[in-house]
Amino acid sequence: MIKRIIQGIFILLLLYLSFFPRATEVIAQNYIFGFDQGRDYLAARSIIEDHKFTLIGSEWGAGSAGLTGLFHGPGYFYLLSIAYLLFDGNPYGGVVFMLLLGLISIVMAYVIGKKILGSLGGYFFAFLIAISPPLIAQSRFFWNSYPSTPLILGVFYFVYRSTLGRKNIDIFLSSFLSGFIYNFQTGIAVPLILTYIIYAVLFLRLRKFIQYVSLFSGVFLSFLPLIFFELRHNFQGARGLISYLFVHEKTEITLLFLQRMMSDHLGSFIYNFSDSFPKTNIPWWILLITVFISSLYFWYKEKNGALRIFLLYLLTIPFVAFLVFSPLRNSVYPYYLYSLTLVYLFFFSYSFSHAVLKRSPFVLAVYVILFVWFSLVAVVSASTTYSADVRDYGGDAKFKGKLDAITFIYTDAGGKNFNLLVFSPPVYTYPYDYLLQWYGKKKFGYLPGAEKEGVVYLLIEKDHSKPWSYKGWLETVIVEGKVEKTSVLPSGLIVQKRVFPQ
Repeated sequence: MIKRIIQGIFILLLLYLSFFPRATEVIAQNYIFGFDQGRDYLAARSIIEDHKFTLIGSEWGAGSAGLTGLFHGPGYFYLLSIAYLLFDGNPYGGVVFMLLLGLISIVMAYVIGKKILGSLGGYFFAFLIAISPPLIAQSRFFWNSYPSTPLILGVFYFVYRSTLGRKNIDIFLSSFLSGFIYNFQTGIAVPLILTYIIYAVLFLRLRKFIQYVSLFSGVFLSFLPLIFFELRHNFQGARGLISYLFVHEKTEITLLFLQRMMSDHLGSFIYNFSDSFPKTNIPWWILLITVFISSLYFWYKEKNGALRIFLLYLLTIPFVAFLVFSPLRNSVYPYYLYSLTLVYLFFFSYSFSHAVLKRSPFVLAVYVILFVWFSLVAVVSASTTYSADVRDYGGDAKFKGKLDAITFIYTDAGGKNFNLLVFSPPVYTYPYDYLLQWYGKKKFGYLPGAEKEGVVYLLIEKDHSKPWSYKGWLETVIVEGKVEKTSVLPSGLIVQKRVFPQ
């Protein structure tokens, strides 16, 4: 009876921590809608409305990572196009999709964890994914890197299956899913592909030719859109990558590289590990040593041969990722390392479940303390974050602020034609362009022009790091016209009405 009560409490706790931290924006119907979201919904609209099917997704680093001509796969755009179709163009559909994918990831973590580690390990794995800060963030707004988590879990599952039986279908699916993640984030896909190839050769020790065919055909098929695009465009991505890697200033390159690798790159990996768990006062290195030593101890005693080898696969991923990102002359961004978050959470679940099953009192006591601490922090964080964010208007970053600004302008125009010019710090005005096409035209029946003549509204989004910068735009690009009025909206967006001579 007591055991069932405890199990019931754990399940209710998991359900609460799975849903409420992730559902804030879905419940409030107010979510981040910025440069990336506007650009991606314009792409989805183009697929559905204009039937323009694409072989590429967004550019790496949105064109600001120092890499040119390199693109993620188109899968994310097609995923958003489904949301576009089901929700009639409302970007709210993208947030609903992200919430569903987040909840699906937790269910997948339990099912996969149970198959590999048993019921207890499955529960711990699902619980840790439910409370992991970066994984919670993936459900709160839509972005191309965020759908990668269920795919990474799928990779782990089929890699484990390929370890059990070396079946061709499992080898193929392991490599195919590893590569397919490039449709959402190439920075995750490349280390996973290289890790699995190394793993298949050194640890699985594939011997049959057909097994290697399965391995490399999975990689080839997953990147087929990129291959077609490169062939069509004279290998512009490959040339851009070669230029990035080999065409640069040679002065003090070795010293600068080492400094950056140790300070910036290594710091990114440390932050990734620390951020994988709820925020506590535990130093990251103590937590790392605890998880590593206990995992190593149970791995040494592990009698399940397939699990032993599979754990080596997981351990290899961080090292391969570090080597892959070492040549980067820009930062290693957190979203490159989402697969490592799942690796750390799996090792924690492995050690915790084995501490219970093997009845290791000292190790078990340490993990029980960590589990309780994480649970308390997660419950408090979920409650306070939800209660605060569900009422948060969000300023100019969120959907309602931008929508209210467009409504204000149309209402002020009183049904008459007008022109609209937008100042936005990213320069490109994708979110406003999309909202005008989807909401403005549908609700008010027409689109504004973009000329400096007649009635012109200026919609200004301040750069929060340089809040004065828009004044330069007004003094250089927008000079003419009589200012009739200037309004500062609750979102912080500025709307100025001018009349230009015709």
